[in-house]
Amino acid sequence: MAVFTLTDAFILINGVTLSDHANQVAVDMAKDEKDFTAFGAVNKVSGKGLGTGNMQMRFFQDFALGSVDATLFPLWGSNTPVTVEVRATSAARSATNPAYVMSALMFTYSPLSGEIGEPSQLTAEFKNAAQTGIQRLTA
Repeated sequence: MAVFTLTDAFILINGVTLSDHANQVAVDMAKDEKDFTAFGAVNKVSGKGLGTGNMQMRFFQDFALGSVDATLFPLWGSNTPVTVEVRATSAARSATNPAYVMSALMFTYSPLSGEIGEPSQLTAEFKNAAQTGIQRLTA
């Protein structure tokens, strides 16, 4: 059985690579469960409805030009979707390193959080903003 340890994830947000400031990432895809059970049935019949997709990342905050805050803050104030891409490793897209890509919006932003003497970290959550949902690309 092959196993995988996440040590080199790749995160690209609106064309900016922020992997070196992140230490957690999650890609979530779901479909609404719908009940298609008709009269006379003796068992329930389930089907899939509309899909949802979101991606969450935890970053170490950095206020430098071109870094975390400079990339994320404008997205919070914008209604224009941006491309978000996540890969298991920083290697190129391939069949064994697929990219999960979506056109997304960021609805919340907490630019400053932490305790005395601890790194300031933030969680960014991106939600699907296009009919394509989350795509799995290998090239």
